Amino acid sequence: MTCKRGETYSQDQRFLLPQSIDDIEDIEKYAPGGFHPVHLGDTYDDGRYRIVHRLGAGGFATVWLARDETEEKWVALKIVVAKHSASVGGKCYLGHQAASSLSSGPKFAAELRRFTIEGPNGHHLCLVLPVLGPSAAQLSSYFDSRLQPWLARRTGYQAAKAVDAVHAQGLCHGDVTAANILFTLLDIDHLGESDIYRLFGPPVTEVLKTESGEATGPEAPRYIVKALDFLSATSNIIGNDVELIDFDQCFPVSSPPKKMLGTPTEYLAPELAVGLPAGPASDVWALGCCLFRLRAGEGPFSNYEVTSPGDVIRIIVQTLGDMPPEWQDTLWDYDGQPTKDPSKGEPLSKWEGERSLKDLVRGIWDQPEGNVVVTGTTRPEPLVYNDRENTPFPSCFSDMAWKPTAVRVDNVYIFGYSDEGDAMLEAMPKIPEREAALLYDLLSKIFVYDPKKRPTAGEILKHPWFHMDGQPD
Repeated sequence: MTCKRGETYSQDQRFLLPQSIDDIEDIEKYAPGGFHPVHLGDTYDDGRYRIVHRLGAGGFATVWLARDETEEKWVALKIVVAKHSASVGGKCYLGHQAASSLSSGPKFAAELRRFTIEGPNGHHLCLVLPVLGPSAAQLSSYFDSRLQPWLARRTGYQAAKAVDAVHAQGLCHGDVTAANILFTLLDIDHLGESDIYRLFGPPVTEVLKTESGEATGPEAPRYIVKALDFLSATSNIIGNDVELIDFDQCFPVSSPPKKMLGTPTEYLAPELAVGLPAGPASDVWALGCCLFRLRAGEGPFSNYEVTSPGDVIRIIVQTLGDMPPEWQDTLWDYDGQPTKDPSKGEPLSKWEGERSLKDLVRGIWDQPEGNVVVTGTTRPEPLVYNDRENTPFPSCFSDMAWKPTAVRVDNVYIFGYSDEGDAMLEAMPKIPEREAALLYDLLSKIFVYDPKKRPTAGEILKHPWFHMDGQPD
């Protein structure tokens, strides 16, 4: 088994994946140039910041809940991998400038301050950021969690407003994903460490073991920490607003990067996938993917087979039809990367079948009343039930999100990735026809091959899908 998140920093697998903790950082990046090893209770910047819990991780950094002992408040401490600390620092500065210049309107997680540390894996940039709640990706994640429709629309509107504000500063965000749209929190600065643990439970850890059986060296932590679960809290401290974060890939519109952005494959605009430069329109495409994800719980161009630019072009072709003629000469290497070198690539081999965007939208399933669907069918029950998976979120979250695996279809709780699971989803109530028509109209304008024909983020804000509940914000 290997971690799938991001690039690896070693040719050989050195660590065993923890068995009791999922959604972890790429543990093979605990190597020179990679992640800095962090333990609960560690302090940074001459003792100012004390690590209390883990908030999450990405391809370029780990993020920790820390107590600012100087100002007596909670902060998010983002520790960047050593090999990218210099480049991330410059790009984050661009985002910080943009966020600082916007005194009103959309909210951005602008850094509070920064410092550097020297560790066993190199020199690391540390960004001090405001503490935010779960991401839109966490709250709208297929079987794990789904946003209530009104909040999906509100969140999408605020995300579009943020992207429009970034573009107005002459910048592209470069990494507009549901994982980079974070919900705000109510004020927690008055809470102490014991209050945090009482609210969310103490951190869950598991010893990090090596393939060789030897103890980990100084380059790796002694244990892995499970990320804090906001939906496990005894009371809801999550707000209804969102902020756009992570300007690691931000760039001026006038000077797009020459290399392909590190955007997750499923969010790649087709022009990026074929090797053309990024621009505001590629942010808009990614925003469209976010809008679908917010309402459907999954991306429009995501499945287990989509792992490379070539793959995402294949699924886009299935959905929109053939690429423009001027892109047809693009070749694809063994790893699915675009190339112009005939010795390294081949023409695109298409996937069979077609997908209809309209059908994808109409197939979005919603929460049934009382979390029960009755069709009169007796269904084969799974051998084992997971009480935790089949227990709804605490009632304090019911206006915000719901858990699909807590829904019963006849005599069985929903489960997925099987013929029977698919049949159960077919029985679920679907997105209302009027909303489906509006959402399809919006997405069909965004998902076009020609970047010049896509609406701007500002134009998107006027679309009636966002205004079904009145003024979104």
